[in-house]
Amino acid sequence: MSDQFKGLSFALLATLGGGLYAIPYRLSLETVAPLTVIWGVFLWALLFSLPGAWLARHQTKYSWKIGGITLLISMAGLLGNYSICQALNRASPTMLILLSRSEIIIAMLLSWLFLKEIITARVWLAVVVIIAGIIVMKLNTLSFELNEWSAIIWAITAAFSFAVMQVLAKSIIHEINPQVLNVSRLALALVILWSLEEVRSRVAVLEFTEWQWLALAAFCGPFVGRVSYTYALRYLTISKTVIIGSFSPVATLIFELLVFGTLINGYEAFGGIIMLAGILWVFLPGLRRSVKLVK
Repeated sequence: MSDQFKGLSFALLATLGGGLYAIPYRLSLETVAPLTVIWGVFLWALLFSLPGAWLARHQTKYSWKIGGITLLISMAGLLGNYSICQALNRASPTMLILLSRSEIIIAMLLSWLFLKEIITARVWLAVVVIIAGIIVMKLNTLSFELNEWSAIIWAITAAFSFAVMQVLAKSIIHEINPQVLNVSRLALALVILWSLEEVRSRVAVLEFTEWQWLALAAFCGPFVGRVSYTYALRYLTISKTVIIGSFSPVATLIFELLVFGTLINGYEAFGGIIMLAGILWVFLPGLRRSVKLVK
């Protein structure tokens, strides 16, 4: 099996997982409170990740710095998932996935700001294009009332939170195995959430079907989506991986129609296409270079 085939397989798995997780997440929110949903998703994600973390347990250094940054990553993950819950309660899963793709550009901007990484003019132009896409999404009901923009604000907050997680993880990734880091931040988040009476009382009455939806959300998103993306980067360039991953909203769109019988409107679809075009434009030069090297 060639590295190219492995990379494409992992990238497609990441695209499918990243596109599907919002569906069971939304189904869980129909009967379960947001904080309890997050606790359940994190618990399943922890269980799915434990075997890999156990095997990699010796590939880690321990220090106060790593502990502090892991705690910050955990808090950012909590905010990101709470924002997902709020966005899904206000908008469609496809809308959330489209807006969450801006995480890539936000992470690049944060890396420039805090890690002093160099970014090109293409990134700044992509920011303008993304903002334009968001405005187009709301053209049919353009209003400056906060309530009208709440779903978009929550979705962008989720993207920002996950971008913060990426940048924080990158600052210690050479000192701790990614799977150990993932399990550590999930464990911390579970402890924080368990300290809330609201969560403890509602977890105790979760039904079997609700546990199933939570498990599926965790399997698709934090497990298959994130882990497959990480492994895809071993075999493919960032440009190829990002471009393949940009098709995840298509999976969400199809399954949203099948499960809920709903579709985003024309303005939202066109605005989403504009956003994705802005993101893809940043990575096209890298794709062209890789194609030339293959030739």
